[in-house]
Amino acid sequence: MARRTLAAALAIGALLLNLAIEHVLAGARGSLVLVPGLLDYSPTWNHGVSFGLFWQNGDTGRLVLIAVLAGVSAFVGTMAWRSTNRLQAAGYGLVVGGALGNLADRAFGGAVFDYLFLHLGSLSLFVFNFSDAAISAGAVLVMADALLSSSGASADS
Repeated sequence: MARRTLAAALAIGALLLNLAIEHVLAGARGSLVLVPGLLDYSPTWNHGVSFGLFWQNGDTGRLVLIAVLAGVSAFVGTMAWRSTNRLQAAGYGLVVGGALGNLADRAFGGAVFDYLFLHLGSLSLFVFNFSDAAISAGAVLVMADALLSSSGASADS
């Protein structure tokens, strides 16, 4: 599969999968233990960005966050378009798809729907969603590509 096709397919796939998951979960009520001591379903609306930073309750702040997220998505999309191998393209594609999923939440729901609560026993870590996981996985792939490239190994062309 060509690099650009791979990046686009993963971006669209991550976005659509996020929308489908959230559609199914929209009707769920309450919390649910998924992996005891590690992961729970615990729905919440995040009006800020990562870890609740820059919390916004008004339309102006929400629109600024939407504009910034759209700009970041366009920038990373350009990087995906210019990627030099499939590993890099896959990473950027996942980041774009995740960013677009969170952008859709913020644009249509006013905030990002987070629902996976990660913790180590009673130590709370963070709440995230599928889009956040796609962004994180994409970042790992881009870093792996950078490490492989710097060590002289080929990530494939």
